[in-house]
Amino acid sequence: MDYCIFKECILEALTERFGDDCKIEYKEVLKNNGIRLDGLLVRFNNKSISPTVYVNDYYDRYVAGEDIDDIADRIAWLIKNNCLEDDFNPESLILFENIKDRIVYKLVNYEKNKDLLNTIPHKKFLDLAVVYYIAIKEDIFESASILINNSHLELWGKTLEDIDKLAKVNSPKVLKPELKSMAQTLMEIIHHEKKSLDELEEDILADCGMYVLSNEKKQFGASAILYDNVIKDFSEKLNCDLYILPSSVHEVIMIPSILVDSVDKLNDMICEVNATQVPLMDILSNHSYYYSREKECITCS
Repeated sequence: MDYCIFKECILEALTERFGDDCKIEYKEVLKNNGIRLDGLLVRFNNKSISPTVYVNDYYDRYVAGEDIDDIADRIAWLIKNNCLEDDFNPESLILFENIKDRIVYKLVNYEKNKDLLNTIPHKKFLDLAVVYYIAIKEDIFESASILINNSHLELWGKTLEDIDKLAKVNSPKVLKPELKSMAQTLMEIIHHEKKSLDELEEDILADCGMYVLSNEKKQFGASAILYDNVIKDFSEKLNCDLYILPSSVHEVIMIPSILVDSVDKLNDMICEVNATQVPLMDILSNHSYYYSREKECITCS
């Protein structure tokens, strides 16, 4: 079964499961780094907002041998359990006062997102771009967020500077920064995924001088480098400049500069990890950044 037929089969299966309670259709969605995905838009008659489920990865599961009915059941479960109830009305977005405290930002790669950036307000930060979101419901932030586009600004009568000021205040509150050593982070992964210590090299678990910066939700946490004084205070605590490795859009890794003997090797490592381990949609950059305590600024390295 090719991909087009697979999409139609999933559509028919979901229509059978939900009946006349909703309208289901496909829409191509431009995501981060120019990735285009096929999203299932589900509009329930008694729900204000329903989730968009992307079927591209599910086709890979089908090709790998998963039964299509099991896939349809999984998608139906996701839809049922991730709807926003009637306590959110999309018409409330018309009123700026209703959403101004939920405007936050994230970082994306500038070059890889030029098509998207043509349609949304943004600010350039080095070779990255700061873009803005409305966080609708914090406990399911990733799926319940709305990218702010140029038409929103026109609707609200606001400027880029207006929403940027709000995002600078809101982001550290809604997406509180979280800074941990690499050892702490790996131990959490072991606990969460129930891996044994034998699955990791013992020396990796030792304090290797690497630190992971994200936010408590671990969503779009690379933007925490923009928070006031987060990088500055940490650099002062270590009494050292920092190299910042863009692990993904969700987090960065910070290394004291005294531990780095070759920036070229560092950047080669970043490129290799991006090419082999990071999903295309999550890649932030292919090189490191440098924080100078003396200049109190971040530059490309």
